[in-house]
This record gives sequence, structure tokens and C-alpha cells, in this order.
Amino acid sequence: MAATETGKPVVGFVGVGLMGWGMAKNVVEKGWPLRVIAHRKREAVNDLVGRGAVEVSSLSDMAEQCDVVALCVTGAPQVQATVEGLVGEGREGGRLRAIIDTSTSEPEVTALLATEMAARGLTLIDAPLSRTPSHAWDGELTTYVAGDAAARDEWRGLLGAWASVVIDVDGPAGAAHAFKLINNSIAVGYAAVWSEAFAMVKRLGADPNTLREIVTNSGMNCGNFQNFAKYPCEGVPDAHKFALVNCLKDITYYSRMADAKGSVRLVSAGVAEALKAGVNLGMGEKMMPQMSDIFAALNGDEPWGEDKA
Repeated sequence: MAATETGKPVVGFVGVGLMGWGMAKNVVEKGWPLRVIAHRKREAVNDLVGRGAVEVSSLSDMAEQCDVVALCVTGAPQVQATVEGLVGEGREGGRLRAIIDTSTSEPEVTALLATEMAARGLTLIDAPLSRTPSHAWDGELTTYVAGDAAARDEWRGLLGAWASVVIDVDGPAGAAHAFKLINNSIAVGYAAVWSEAFAMVKRLGADPNTLREIVTNSGMNCGNFQNFAKYPCEGVPDAHKFALVNCLKDITYYSRMADAKGSVRLVSAGVAEALKAGVNLGMGEKMMPQMSDIFAALNGDEPWGEDKA
């Protein structure tokens, strides 16, 4: 393993958004030399440079300077474009040996990219994430990792910079992304259930806090519900910072995976239709707890939240 004067390999980070900012912050603060590239929000890059990171101007520069690059981008198209920029056709030499993809991507895309990289003597492992941006900031994410076992072991310490729980997934690259899609289908599915329930509360003209108290004192209580309920009950829209357009993206990826495997998806199909309706109503940039506004709008009711803020 190549090392710098710190004794640690040089890490590149692409995608310092809601999750990536906190992840990259932990990388540099825990002693890894860090390279970052411009993001649409300069605040994150400026903050990381202030903590000791170095900004590079291009993906090719990052590949030249880094031993490993972590990706935390929106989805499969962005992953493909970034990998091409790092190790594309005609790109020879450089320092880069591995890519860790923490994005929520499509398993088939991940497997294809891993095969293409292996032919060039490089390694890709998928290490998608669970939990929230605040957990990313505190270095307490959960990550599940698939791909080459030796590479997983080599980079386990780096994964631990942003994740307090690292779960090995038995399988080639892409297997962890498959589990990520299953996990997100559960999370977004729960949100859809809570949304329809709170929409019924609104139809009844009842107090949403009553439903929160009932569920809190039942076997259905969980962190997902408590974060979700902060919007209809308190007017807090971003207790879970995950945009509805990204919820739809993940359910779409899950649907493609299920269809490819011939697996029924009656529940997720309904969730997808609700999210499509919300995006068509212009709600795509709202956060996941605001999914309840989709159901309210379809019922002809006013959204939650504005009178609680």
C-alpha cells in the first residue's frame, strides 16, 4: 500500500453533498491525506480545505494523486460518469488503485464497472450507506460492503472513518448495492404507510399528535416513524434529509432489480406510484417526511407543516 508522510494512503472524495461532506470531514480529521473536487455547493469544499484537504481541478488530477477514491454521488449515471473520468479509456498510469462507491447505485452497473476496472488492474468495491447526514458528520454511519475480499480488508480502516458499523456482504461487487435497494425500499415503504395514515388523520380533522402517541406506545414504533412524525406534528420537514425525487430514484432501481429477478413487487409498485404523483405535482425536492403532503394533495387537502412551523 502506497503511503504518504502521514503513513496513510491518499484519499480522493467525489460528492461532498449532504452525506459526503460529513464523511470527507472524518477522513481528513482522522489523518488521511484528502483530495476533493468542486461540488455545486462551495461551502463544503471550502470547509474541507480549511480542515486540511487539497482541492483538485479534475478527475484525472485526482486519479494521479490518490491511491483510492470514494464516491458519494446521486445514482448510477453519475457513478458511471465519475468512474469514466477517473479511469476512462486511454487513461494510463497514475496512482489510483481502488474506487469505493458509497452511492445508491444499480447492482448490474456496479458489477459491470468492477469487471471493466479489474481488466485495467484496478478494484471497485460497493459500500452503500444507511443512516443520516448527522450520522455521517459524527462518523457513525452503517455501511455494507461487497466485492473483492482482499480489497475490503485493505480499506476497512478507511470505511471506519465514516462508519461505526461495517457489514460484509457475501458476494461480488454489486451485492451490497442490491441490499441497499432492499433496505431503502423498506424505509421509503414505511414512509408511504405513515403518509397515508396521517392523510387519514387530516381527513378526520383529528390531532396528528394522537397518532404519534398511539404508534409510539405500540410495536410499530421506530426511529423512522419518530423522524417522520416531526413534520405533521411539529412542522419539521427535514428530520430525515432525503428528497422525494431520490426516494423515487431508489424505488425505480429496486423495481428494475426485482423485475430482472422475476420477483413480485406489489407493495413497492404502490409506493412508486405515490412518489411519481408527488414528483408530477412539483414536490420532488421536498424531504421524505413531506411525503404526507402527496397524499394530502391527492385528497384535496392542505399540506401539513405550515401551521406548525
